[in-house]
Amino acid sequence: MNYYELLYIVRPTVSDDDLKSIMGELSGEISELGGEVLKNDIWGKRNLAYPIKKFKQGNYVLVHYKSASNVPRPVEEKMRIKEDILRFMTTNMLKKDIISYQKKIVQESQVSKDNGESE
Repeated sequence: MNYYELLYIVRPTVSDDDLKSIMGELSGEISELGGEVLKNDIWGKRNLAYPIKKFKQGNYVLVHYKSASNVPRPVEEKMRIKEDILRFMTTNMLKKDIISYQKKIVQESQVSKDNGESE
């Protein structure tokens, strides 16, 4: 299993509900292909460095996921079809980022266990 980081930009005219539905579709696609979504963050509306399809702003979304090496291609093909997605980029996560990410997950699980025991 490889760890991937996917950053995509959605049109700024998309409503919050539509943005969440796009995020859900992509997360579902990753899951259907055997991957596991680890993180799905909305960075919010930001200015673009240059206009894309006549838009000067876009909603940025960051996704971390774990999957086999054959999963990113079909996910990217689905993103190419969607008109609401202006740009996207998938990269392999660096080993140091993976290790720090796994440490955070372990710490969060320990905190949740501690909170569960105290209740």
